[in-house]
Amino acid sequence: MPASSRGATLVLAWGLILAGPGPALAQVPPPSAGEPAAAAAEPAAASLNFTQRGVPAEASAENGVLAKEKALAAGRRAAWSKLLAEAGTSGPGLSDQQIDDMVSSIVIEEERTSPTRYSGRITVNFNPNRVRSQLGGRVPGLAPVAGGGAAAPAPAGPASNWVDAVATYRSMAEWLDLVRRLKGAGQIASVDIQAIAVDAARVRLGLRGPTETVMGDLAGLGIQLVPAVGARPGETWRVGLAGGG
Repeated sequence: MPASSRGATLVLAWGLILAGPGPALAQVPPPSAGEPAAAAAEPAAASLNFTQRGVPAEASAENGVLAKEKALAAGRRAAWSKLLAEAGTSGPGLSDQQIDDMVSSIVIEEERTSPTRYSGRITVNFNPNRVRSQLGGRVPGLAPVAGGGAAAPAPAGPASNWVDAVATYRSMAEWLDLVRRLKGAGQIASVDIQAIAVDAARVRLGLRGPTETVMGDLAGLGIQLVPAVGARPGETWRVGLAGGG
């Protein structure tokens, strides 16, 4: 071998010795045939805020009692819309009664009243199971509510007879409680408010059963439905909370 070639070889060998062995390249073998791929991460479970605070409730009507009732209905609907917006869904189209059926309670945060207008802010507490039942599969990953299944379906069916009654109450809170109980009673198909004042209202109740049977069922809910003594035409019954006005 020529001297120049031997010199080049020695220089190259000496450089390799000084550099030392190079790092080995890590190689990840491909997955074996039939080996399942890594599962995709599941989306985080959605959660709903069943208590909506600071909801505006405003309405005008022919009197303050009716204005408050309309304002609270508007507030419940606004709270429902807010709940849906936070969940990222539009939700099903519901009537005021269907929304009211999902509400467990309302807390008045502040209010201002006048003879024909009501304005305030409220906290609306929804029943978790009934909300989940209404939303169905509209909210992917909706976490189940601990300690409860779906709410039992409310009795349905048209009214088979009607009674005209005078509802008596001592306060707006008592009136709202009476209406809520009537609308939630299985034997009551409809509650038609025909006239209202600060301490009494004329209502027409659609019943799903004989009056005597409905009277017993309502008594179990704390509602008295009794024949009126010496009443004028169209006011043959009286209805109110047990022990109320």
